[in-house]
Amino acid sequence: MFDAVLFDLDGTLTDPAAGIVASFRHALTAVGHHVEDDIDLRWMIGPPVRDNLQRIGLPDHLHDDAVLAFRDRHTSIGLYDVALHDGIVDLLAAVRAAGSAIAVATFKPTLQAELTIQHLGLTHAVDAVVGVDHEMVVGDKTPVVTEALARLGRPGTSVMIGDRHHDITAGRSCSCATVGVTWGYADPGELDSCGPDHVVDSVEALAAVLLDAG
Repeated sequence: MFDAVLFDLDGTLTDPAAGIVASFRHALTAVGHHVEDDIDLRWMIGPPVRDNLQRIGLPDHLHDDAVLAFRDRHTSIGLYDVALHDGIVDLLAAVRAAGSAIAVATFKPTLQAELTIQHLGLTHAVDAVVGVDHEMVVGDKTPVVTEALARLGRPGTSVMIGDRHHDITAGRSCSCATVGVTWGYADPGELDSCGPDHVVDSVEALAAVLLDAG
């Protein structure tokens, strides 16, 4: 078993597509950058908000207002339009029963992440929730993973689990084993390109990796 198991939140533990996409559409419209409903914005799930605004071509001078509009709508409405992936509750219980500490490491602001965990009834299931508390943090998830490991007492063996390249790269930079999950929102070939130690296609396969490690 790993001493510590770190999970990404959006796309990995949860399916937040409806809430996040609607909040991004609201934010873009609020700054005059309307995106038609038939354009798929699910690629925006996972990366930092500012990374997404840059990728979609929003001029830099509109980013601050768009971030505020996104946060306002998402905190009040979108945050609660989310569902756990099937099997996650049992997985967390099994990992905890096996003796691992559990943390959530996410690009969400910490308060939003804590509210999500509370809304889903998982407060008792995790030992730490670590997010991003500075709007200008862009791209690199390493500080989030570093803080999560510190909150868990700098464990001897650890693993970072996520659906995007940010999770794998940050986990590796913090000397964690890494697991990519295919049920999230990675672009085609994204997980292959960053080379996680394991790639799993189901929660059951993830459980096998985590519970058989030793």
